[in-house]
Amino acid sequence: MFKRFKNIRWRPLLVQMIVTLAYPAVKAYISAYNRLLIFTDSMTIVAMVLIIGGIVYAFVLHGDFDISGFVMKRGIRRDSQQTFEAYMADRKEKREEAFNYPLFLGVVYIAAALAIAYGLL
Repeated sequence: MFKRFKNIRWRPLLVQMIVTLAYPAVKAYISAYNRLLIFTDSMTIVAMVLIIGGIVYAFVLHGDFDISGFVMKRGIRRDSQQTFEAYMADRKEKREEAFNYPLFLGVVYIAAALAIAYGLL
């Protein structure tokens, strides 16, 4: 798992952080009282959604849906004569370059919400 940390690209990470933290920040800004509690609660909800999405994306990165993707791609492009082995080689190459941003950010957000809730930050 830790060998994939070298695949982190900072631009997608920053974009995903801005987009996913926009909801908790706006929610805390518009609340009339107890803003820190609202922020940590909404950050926990966003983190749980990211963790669920990250688990599904981990299945994709491990190749659990490769045969389904091949059948769908072949059904859409009727003239495609690509073999399953060539498709797998292409997918393996793309999988090795990928990083699971949703799972990573979900774990970081849970840790940050816990640290904020217990006054460590």
